[in-house]
Amino acid sequence: MTSVLESAPTTYYTGRPRYEGANIGTWVGFKQFVYLAEDAVLQYYRDRGQSPASLFHSHGIGLSFVEHSVRLPGPIYVDDLVHAQATLTSSGTFEDTFTVILAVYRDGERVPVLKGRLRVAFVTEHAGGAGPTPEWLTGRVVAGLADLRPPASAPAGPREGFTWSQSIPYPHCHFSDRIQHSGYVRNLEEVVHRYLADQGISIRRMLTERNWIPAVTRSQVRILADAHMEEELLTVFTVDDVIKDVMFAGRMDAYVERSGTLVHTATAAITHGYGVSQGPDAGQVAVIDPETRSALLWAGR
Repeated sequence: MTSVLESAPTTYYTGRPRYEGANIGTWVGFKQFVYLAEDAVLQYYRDRGQSPASLFHSHGIGLSFVEHSVRLPGPIYVDDLVHAQATLTSSGTFEDTFTVILAVYRDGERVPVLKGRLRVAFVTEHAGGAGPTPEWLTGRVVAGLADLRPPASAPAGPREGFTWSQSIPYPHCHFSDRIQHSGYVRNLEEVVHRYLADQGISIRRMLTERNWIPAVTRSQVRILADAHMEEELLTVFTVDDVIKDVMFAGRMDAYVERSGTLVHTATAAITHGYGVSQGPDAGQVAVIDPETRSALLWAGR
């Protein structure tokens, strides 16, 4: 058996976004979409008797999200009931891959709000239990997330961009050890916030002066190696392109330093736009003018 239950590969789940995600009006930020997608995948394992708690306490195995790649075709509001569908689409040597769809109902119509892919890996956790590995995970548990792919022939150093450093806080970690996928999602949200402020077009300024609110249409995070609690995490972010004057594409990479060498621990991409929050054009996509375009694009300032 290579997976939990491939004969019934889909789980259905309903949930609501966290209240803390409604930062501007009643719109919910993009990380809440990703959290709901994670919840749907976790429900898949719980429905089959393989919850994260049972894997950790009984077998010393950590269920770890290692990637998301999603499109966000519609908004979620703070009171929405979100209907999720998580389908196991492949079960590889070390990773399970899921297709996830989130939808809400507006005026009786089903409206998709997320479509994408999440990947899960299984990691040996020394703080957990010591029971035998479940049959369906035999040969599929890795000692660390760097084992999921062959090492690069030559480690790439940080590219040029806006940099931000922080000690990895324990609320971003799991299994008493390492930063988890959602920690990088939070990191991606914060580094965009910091980048825009550094470029002179902070979220507050654009909201106050233009009634523009940030709107994410795509996001992706891929964990490449473990980064541990209280290690210093160096985050690099740039905006490389403005697309059709309505969106901008950014890249994030994260590193930790060990023994004088930078280890590349995660990479991410995000596509952002702006929506009009108030007035006669409320809810419309804002057109990025030349001044804002110039501020968005990384120029080494």
